Parts: sequence; structure tokens; C-alpha cells
Amino acid sequence: MWPGLVGKEPGTDHPPIALDRMLEMTAAASVNGRKYDGVDLFLFHPHTDPDASDDAIKEMADRIAAHGLKVGSLVAPVWPGTVGGSAFGSADDRGNFVLAVEKACRIADILKAHGVREYGLIRIDSAGGVHDWAEDPAGNTKKIAETWRE
Repeated sequence: MWPGLVGKEPGTDHPPIALDRMLEMTAAASVNGRKYDGVDLFLFHPHTDPDASDDAIKEMADRIAAHGLKVGSLVAPVWPGTVGGSAFGSADDRGNFVLAVEKACRIADILKAHGVREYGLIRIDSAGGVHDWAEDPAGNTKKIAETWRE
């Protein structure tokens, strides 16, 4: 539900759009009779707490399903400032990156078992800027590959 979050800032004239409102708009959208059948979720606040209880994830799944929607792709909270850190950063950054992917996998499993996620992927990237990566392309690419293998 990126459109509800990207470029949005709490306490401004362009605040984040609540998940429930995004679900309403997605379910109502139609172009030439074609509608959305699912949503992609960013697994971070304000839409999804990456540390939410199983029951809270199931409740969110029920709200999504109530709109006739499924969950497709999930975006793991790998970027610094969420749960994660750069896949080519410090040992702590890399550990946080892996932790973020683990949290995304846990949520994906709950959504699948609850019946609202039958397909999709978990999106990750290196969670680092191109300028930082370019400081040592070979070394940083090696670190990214090592982190992703963890």
C-alpha cells in the first residue's frame, strides 16, 4: 500500500493514508470493469507493525479479506530506520537486515495459514545507497551476497 505512505508525513497537510482507507479505495477502484484482486503490503508502521502478534496479523488479514482482496507481495522492512540495516553495512546493520527478513517471513507464514495470501513474494533489496555501494563495488557486492545467504 505504498501510495498511502510514500511522500506522506504525520502532522502535515499530507499525512499517511490509513490502511483501512487504502483498502476501501482499492476495493472500489475500477477501470473498464477491471478491479484489483489484492494488495501489496509494506511491513512497517503505520500500516503493519513488524512485531505484531499473530492475532493482530490475523485481524489485519480479516480486514483485507472483508474487502474481497488477497495479499500479494510483502515488502520486508530492511531499510535503516525501520527494522533493518544495509546488507553491505556493519555487522550490526547486516544482522538487522536478516532480522527484518525473518520478521517478514513470519508475517507471510501467518497470512498464508490464515488464507489471505496464496501467492506473492517478499521484496528485499540491499537497503543501501548507490553512492555507498560504489565506494567498494566488489567488496560491497560480496557482503550483500553473504548477507542474503544468511
